[in-house]
Amino acid sequence: MTATAHATRIRTITLVALSGAVAALIGGPVGPAAAAPKAPLSYVALGDSYASGFGAGSYVNSCGQTPLGLPALLDKKKRIDLVADATCAGAKVVDVEGDDADLFDQVASAGTELKTADLVTISAGGNDVGFGEVAGVCAVGSPADCANLIAFKTATAFPVLGKSLDTLYDSIESAAPDAEVVVTGYPHLFSPEFGVPVIPIESQTAFNAGTDALNALIRSQAEAHGFTFVDVVPRFEGRGLGSPSPWITFRSGAVDNLHPTAKGYKSAYFPAVRSAVTLAQLQR
Repeated sequence: MTATAHATRIRTITLVALSGAVAALIGGPVGPAAAAPKAPLSYVALGDSYASGFGAGSYVNSCGQTPLGLPALLDKKKRIDLVADATCAGAKVVDVEGDDADLFDQVASAGTELKTADLVTISAGGNDVGFGEVAGVCAVGSPADCANLIAFKTATAFPVLGKSLDTLYDSIESAAPDAEVVVTGYPHLFSPEFGVPVIPIESQTAFNAGTDALNALIRSQAEAHGFTFVDVVPRFEGRGLGSPSPWITFRSGAVDNLHPTAKGYKSAYFPAVRSAVTLAQLQR
């Protein structure tokens, strides 16, 4: 073998050996460890019928919980694990009659899970200001009757609700010290812009304005506690009763009328809350 050929052979052997060593380092146990996958967010759902999924159908209990509601929809995401669903139709922030579980009872019942929760969602306040009562008067009474009742509730029930929400949010902060708390507002139930008299047009407009005032109160208290408020009104635009394709239930004799449909929860509530959760996690 010539000296040149011998040198070439040595260089080839050396390169092969180096290549093998590099491959071993990259694929072997001494290489950099892969990052451990993040654990799912531990999630607790609290609130009233708009939180439980009432209106969507396929209910699994008397509280109106359903696989078509917001808690179950969030639970389907890989990064979110629903560990407690305390939501219940009819729940109030403060239940003065003692008949239904109020929001403080929900916080107490989910106490263990709340201690380690990463995420809490809550919808509350509509029952305290008589959402259903007002809707009934606006449906059968005159526009003046509707407007007068809304004004009365705004003057009497709103101040009480504001104080109750402040206390409730304090209790959630204490019970879930490490959680991102997402508070959802209420949608407009009517789309008066289509001119369909499901109830008088003036009453539709007045009811939506009352909903805006309620949402403003809830937002103010939520943000004062550092919670994330999610406004679902824009996502229901053009989808209220009176529109060609409403995302609000209304069927003769149905007990879940004036709530989002399954489509409303899937196409409005879910993306709005999911976006808020993603943003909150990115900001941590």
